[in-house]
Amino acid sequence: MNVHVIVFLFILLASGMGNCFAETTAEQAVLRVAGWDVYADPEHRNKTIGYESFEQQFGYKIEFTPLTHLDEIIHYAESHQDIDVLIISNEGIEILHKMNLVKNLDLEKIPFYQELHPSLRYSKWSQFDGQIYAVPWAWGPTGLLYDSNSMPMPDSWNIFWDAKYKGKVSLWNDVSMIWTTALALGYKNVYNLTQEQLDEVKKKLLQLNGQVYSYYDGEQQEMKLLASGNVLLANSWFNPSSRLAKHNRQFKMVIPKEGAVGMFDSYMISNHCRLNEIAHSFINHQISPQVQKQMSHITGLAPSNIETLALLSQAEIKALHLDDQNYFRKMLLWDVMPRKHLYDKIMVEIQEDMKNRKTMDE
Repeated sequence: MNVHVIVFLFILLASGMGNCFAETTAEQAVLRVAGWDVYADPEHRNKTIGYESFEQQFGYKIEFTPLTHLDEIIHYAESHQDIDVLIISNEGIEILHKMNLVKNLDLEKIPFYQELHPSLRYSKWSQFDGQIYAVPWAWGPTGLLYDSNSMPMPDSWNIFWDAKYKGKVSLWNDVSMIWTTALALGYKNVYNLTQEQLDEVKKKLLQLNGQVYSYYDGEQQEMKLLASGNVLLANSWFNPSSRLAKHNRQFKMVIPKEGAVGMFDSYMISNHCRLNEIAHSFINHQISPQVQKQMSHITGLAPSNIETLALLSQAEIKALHLDDQNYFRKMLLWDVMPRKHLYDKIMVEIQEDMKNRKTMDE
């Protein structure tokens, strides 16, 4: 090739064409993740917890889309062709599988899987036709958060209805408010409530609207409400106590005497994934003890990898109930509701009642 042609090509690559090539390469080196918003890095909402060490080790950038409800995650998985990895709670695993939106996993590429909590390895939730589709990475109850500087430790969900705390209560704007209210009424069949039980739940939730300061959608809204000082009581599927301490708010989480629902969140690989090898490496990285420790500190949720205990203090182990081998089994794991439309109907009625109350107050 003529030396002048070589020089000309070099100049092109070093200028516009070179930049174009670099941008294309950079665009391809992106792993796209979507799922529960609590797993966003607190300082970088478009990244997941653990992103920094992964990006340094593997050279792929993480792009994270934080979502606030199960239906939102399922819709995102169905409607986005560019998604690689999903983070979903246990009751959504089978839904995504039946919709043919996820692929089975190669556990040889996820060696840390063998270090998972015994109740999480090869569980019925994540295994279909002998294949594993989901890798758990965090678990915990939907507990009762209370301001320990302003009140004694409550022992019942019914404290939400105590007139003393009128206007100081906040609940997640999610079907979990029905489950929580059912527990407060003494029902244990929270995912399969009868019509009579649902009527009682609705009646009690309508009463609760007179107590509620505000409902919240997702982790960011919850954090703002609790940090503001306007809310003393809330239900929460993660424990933000350590982060709230930075705002001089002293919250603690308890499981009331009526019990609590609970969940485990898992990684799944989308059928649209373009980066199968990297996706497996990412999941393995996320369930490593080092990243699990980081996740636990930020979210207050328990790690799925039991080897993480060696990196935690005794106080942290006790707070997460990791010293109780039966604690995981005590939770009523979030489950699919055969008559979900009846629950959704109550949610709409509760939201409409709350709007009417606010309109009258104005």
